[in-house]
Amino acid sequence: MTDFPISPLARQIFDIAAAINSEARIVGGAVRDWAAGLAAGDVDMAIAAPIEDAAAAFRARGLKVVDTGLSHGTVTVVGDGEVIEVTQTRIDVDTDGRHAVVAFSDDWSGDAARRDFTINAIYIDANGAIFDPLDGRADLAAGILRFAGDPVVRLQEDALRMLRFCRFVPRFASAGTDAAALDALQVQAPNLARLSGERVAGECRKLFGAPNAFAGVSVMQDCDLAKPALGVDLIASRLHHFPAFDLLGSGLGGDAAMLWLVTLAGCTDAGSAKILSDRLRLSRRESRFLKQLDSSGSRISEDNLSGEKLSGPDWRRTAWFIEKDEANPAALYAVSCARAERCVDPARYDEIARWSPPECPVSASDLLSQGVDKGPALGEMLRAAEHLWVANDFSLTKDQLLAKL
Repeated sequence: MTDFPISPLARQIFDIAAAINSEARIVGGAVRDWAAGLAAGDVDMAIAAPIEDAAAAFRARGLKVVDTGLSHGTVTVVGDGEVIEVTQTRIDVDTDGRHAVVAFSDDWSGDAARRDFTINAIYIDANGAIFDPLDGRADLAAGILRFAGDPVVRLQEDALRMLRFCRFVPRFASAGTDAAALDALQVQAPNLARLSGERVAGECRKLFGAPNAFAGVSVMQDCDLAKPALGVDLIASRLHHFPAFDLLGSGLGGDAAMLWLVTLAGCTDAGSAKILSDRLRLSRRESRFLKQLDSSGSRISEDNLSGEKLSGPDWRRTAWFIEKDEANPAALYAVSCARAERCVDPARYDEIARWSPPECPVSASDLLSQGVDKGPALGEMLRAAEHLWVANDFSLTKDQLLAKL
């Protein structure tokens, strides 16, 4: 017996499985994290029954069933505010590196053997007993991240496992990376180019958006995964130039969801934004944010308002125009420092993040009232007024500005 917390919905699934002369077990990340002494996340379960039969039994008991991955033997079960993904015990019968064709098998050891890592093949049954056929708990205790079985075969089944390996390295490979795994990654790296951008982006969001990403990004770099996965190379050592992870995230304010793009941009060279946006199929908002962090293709670069200037004494002047361009000066400062191999000054970063830009006292309507005609001339004069006001450290009044114009 274990003290793993079994939720009411999981208990229902256990009972339903027994009622149809089958068996269900909890498996995957929640068990792994619990065994590692971490907070258990979302629960996943496996059931030794064809998924169509299991789904019918769940519905008969009044549970909502969503066919999220029926062709892969998976459904999502919803009940009492809980959501659990349930997958039939299975074996792979055909793979192309992107999508596996699976078949039902009630062999629990076979199900464990087709999982990605040994640490994700630890099961807990309805009585709280542990089934650990691949010694995943021993690997957790030793700080070893190993593929389940032959790493080459696992990667041939699904190339995305290369990026999952990189993502798990910082958390579960404290004793160092497995040599056989690294060799397999390097050999299989070209297959990452065949993956959809959305799948690659999903893993990158988790890797680059987590603390202590350096070890995982280093594996991407050293095993030549970056170019086929992202379309650009990575320089992992630049992550050391960012401030503490919590400060970096808190300083982004409303752009906190873009933290992973800040660290990703810092590890790439200027001019990478379009390549990354296209490869990862980023949203418009993400693409625009990444473009603003880059050194080309924006009003920021046209005005020569590089993040480098945010390191100087007149940083507010630069920050004002960056804010006007609806960009994030703190993020731009952090990326520019990382790309220049210079450590971000935490105090300056925090200062930039907290700064609220003042509003220029002269507006387009003020210029129109002074007889300036609508059209290009109006825009040029307003721009000149803003530059003059900023150059004077935001000190000129409306009357003083209009007089100088």
